[in-house]
Amino acid sequence: MSPEKAIRGAFSGRGRGAYYKARYGNKAAKRELPAGNSTHIRNKCASRQQELFALLDSLNNKQYGQYKQLTGKQFQFSDFLLIVDSIQSDAYAPPSRIRVQVDQKLAQFPASCYSTKARSVASVHYLSKLAHQVLTRLNSPQGGSGGWHSAKGGAIAIDCPGQEVLERTSATISESIVEMRLTAALPAAGRTIIAGAAQNMFLEVLPQMVEKVLLYRSVDSQKMHEILCSVEDQECLRQQLAGKGLVSFIGNGSVLPRASGVSNLPLASEDVVLFQSPPELQVSFELPNQGIVSGMGIRKGVTLICGGGFNGKSTLLQAIERGVYSHVPGDGRELVVTDGTATKIKAEEGRFICRTDIRPFINDLPLGKDASAFSTSNASGSTSMAASIQEAIEIDVTALLFDEDTCATNFLVRDGRMQRLVSQENEPITPLISRVRELWETKGISSVLVIGGCGDYLDVADTVISMHEYVPSDVTAKAKDIAKAIPVSIENPQTEIGPTINRFVSVPKELTVYKSPKAKGFSVALFPSGKLLGSLAGTTSKTGVETEDGKDEPGNLPELDLTALDQLVSASQTRTIASIIHMMSQHSMYGTIRDLLREISAAELDSLHNGHGVVGNLARPRSVEIALAINRLRYAQIQS
Repeated sequence: MSPEKAIRGAFSGRGRGAYYKARYGNKAAKRELPAGNSTHIRNKCASRQQELFALLDSLNNKQYGQYKQLTGKQFQFSDFLLIVDSIQSDAYAPPSRIRVQVDQKLAQFPASCYSTKARSVASVHYLSKLAHQVLTRLNSPQGGSGGWHSAKGGAIAIDCPGQEVLERTSATISESIVEMRLTAALPAAGRTIIAGAAQNMFLEVLPQMVEKVLLYRSVDSQKMHEILCSVEDQECLRQQLAGKGLVSFIGNGSVLPRASGVSNLPLASEDVVLFQSPPELQVSFELPNQGIVSGMGIRKGVTLICGGGFNGKSTLLQAIERGVYSHVPGDGRELVVTDGTATKIKAEEGRFICRTDIRPFINDLPLGKDASAFSTSNASGSTSMAASIQEAIEIDVTALLFDEDTCATNFLVRDGRMQRLVSQENEPITPLISRVRELWETKGISSVLVIGGCGDYLDVADTVISMHEYVPSDVTAKAKDIAKAIPVSIENPQTEIGPTINRFVSVPKELTVYKSPKAKGFSVALFPSGKLLGSLAGTTSKTGVETEDGKDEPGNLPELDLTALDQLVSASQTRTIASIIHMMSQHSMYGTIRDLLREISAAELDSLHNGHGVVGNLARPRSVEIALAINRLRYAQIQS
């Protein structure tokens, strides 16, 4: 009988623990080492594997807290180093954090995989996605009945990327090592350790994952090269937009529709219409890998996207707004590239606004309320849009995106009849239609607007694109003829937009003294001190919300809701924003929003983690989303 059959027989006949004793308990593990490694190194690696096996075996049926013995330990396998950074407190807590490192002498990823920032980011995306796929196949999570005493855990996981290619901490690649940051849900039944399942995680699943993902000879080098070249081309194209006077570029052959309203995957259908630029708007770029590509250029200035309902207007705008990120090959939007500062503006009823100068759009408020430093905890649709535009101008955004469906109508336009009914001196709102050209001509800020029912905007547009059955056409000349034939009255603003007021911001330490902000999807749970909470809510609790019986209740605390930020595409970005809030609080960071963003953007992504060691679940948000989050933080201290 072969050794492998003997091992399998031991496993099937005597249980999982017997299997691992047969495999690791009586002899050194015989993993192939690269040529040139000494017997001493081979024995040392085998010894460390045996040490890990023995340690886990000694923990079997003990209380969960005994797993803590693994904290900070390192185990050298034949082809990788396992580092245990932190151990979870129990089976229901966030999983343990581990890392694996492979020396490049063994991994042998070519320098082209990390020679530039774009290629390094793309490599991390590819390897993280591959690791997720491999681990999904290899994992054997404990599947109990769901009760307290049922088996739980047993899976190794990685922060899985989506369609957008973002800078992430899930892995690193350099000329010396390849490192992958993982989580390990350590197995237990209730609070009782299941050693056999833990041995399977660390001694079977992990080595196989390393073999399939972190050795260049094992990966699909063609697919990896494809994503490296694609991301490099997209970044190159984005850098060329301004030079050609463009806000965005949509490549011919792009697939813009998504599989569904809740999916980011491309629509796979025989009926899908591939994007094709109208001749009048077609431009070409030369890219380092793909060569010459052609498509529709969205020019700087004021661009309208019009057409009938359900003909692709919003689909086009959604592709443009996501074009601030690079996409994976096969997404359909690899050649949809947008100015990196382009910002979606929408109505957000109920949002928080703090000391924002909204006078260019809203002035002479009732009851003498100050519009130069406007604050509210419950904004209307129009005030939220006014504040969002001003906040975008403050951080040097150069393009704004609007969809009529998600805007406040009274902020977009005041038609001639309403002007006659309510005189300008009695209307505090200066609508966007009266400012949109001024934004472009005096601030250099372009606007792209989806307009389906407000023809007055034809008077202020530089370019008009009509969508019919997902096919664009340039109808600028026709739109101008209509505007001349059917004149409308657009009110002139009574004031100029004026210079941007730079505000200073800080986050009080009391926001994080009780507990660090915690990201939950696209929201951030906040845990302010009772003193800080009371300053806004009128409570006097020391640690949380004071309930009717006088006890502190840390639940039901405020959240920073970021779900309205359509260009925040990953929960990992939200985690980074939560960490930034914690960092600003703990380090008493103070300055203009622009200066703080410059400092944060210059920092390594790993350095933004608010805890000890490194984590693998952060992704870099744009400076725009960081600023938008700070502006929505009810406890931020903002001064103008």
